[in-house]
Amino acid sequence: MAERRTLRHCLGRMARTGLDAILPAVCLGCGKLFKICRPDVKGIEAAAAATHFRALMCVHVCAACGEQFEAVRSPLCLQCGLPFVSPHGVDHVCGTCQSKPPGFHAARAVGLYQGVLRTAIQQHKYAGREGLAEPLGRLLWCALSRYWQPSGFDRVVPVPLHPRRLRERGFNQAHALIRKWPRLAGAQGCRLHDNWIDTDVLERCRPTRPQTGLRREERAANLQDAFVLKAGARIEGARILIVDDVLTTGATVDACARTLLRGGAAQVRVLTLARAVQ
Repeated sequence: MAERRTLRHCLGRMARTGLDAILPAVCLGCGKLFKICRPDVKGIEAAAAATHFRALMCVHVCAACGEQFEAVRSPLCLQCGLPFVSPHGVDHVCGTCQSKPPGFHAARAVGLYQGVLRTAIQQHKYAGREGLAEPLGRLLWCALSRYWQPSGFDRVVPVPLHPRRLRERGFNQAHALIRKWPRLAGAQGCRLHDNWIDTDVLERCRPTRPQTGLRREERAANLQDAFVLKAGARIEGARILIVDDVLTTGATVDACARTLLRGGAAQVRVLTLARAVQ
């Protein structure tokens, strides 16, 4: 069995190499044709976020655009995860979180919402590039393993879309990013229960305006009472991870977290692909 898996892996790599040589790719960032250079991703989980991005996105992004990716680095806010302007100092709770603490206990992100990461997220969400879900989802998994232990959460909950928006888009981008996490966990020997990823916890009960262009206060008002627990959801004492693609002001995940805590969750943390810096 092991020999068959090795043979399939070798044949797969040979086929991909042949196709890469014949059919150059178009870069998501600059739109130019480029020759795909597939790095060895063995042991990538131990690498830095920038290395993750370049390796996992090598089929979609040229080397020059891959260099534009900027990881979220310390010093940052221990609660909302916002990186501070100055590169000096230590992690601490920012002034906004001290004056108006969010509902979630901590939020972390992979990279800044700019450049090629922003383009990749928008292409995945709005342009129907669903093939981006796998590399972006693995990038997010690497961040989860770096910040926290996957087994430290009883539920992983993607931010839900309203049914109307789901019909328009055809898929929930947050759920698409984490759909293959159980397989990644299994490859690392991490055993998770069957409903670890749970889409039957939160419901978006009313449509809301797009958050883009709204001020912080308007975003919070827009999401007032927008989420409820689904009928039959049992989360008493649960440690929950909320997952989304982008965190801007945190209004969406804050509304989700407060709903979960009112429902009995013991702790709510947040993980996103990108963090907008305003």
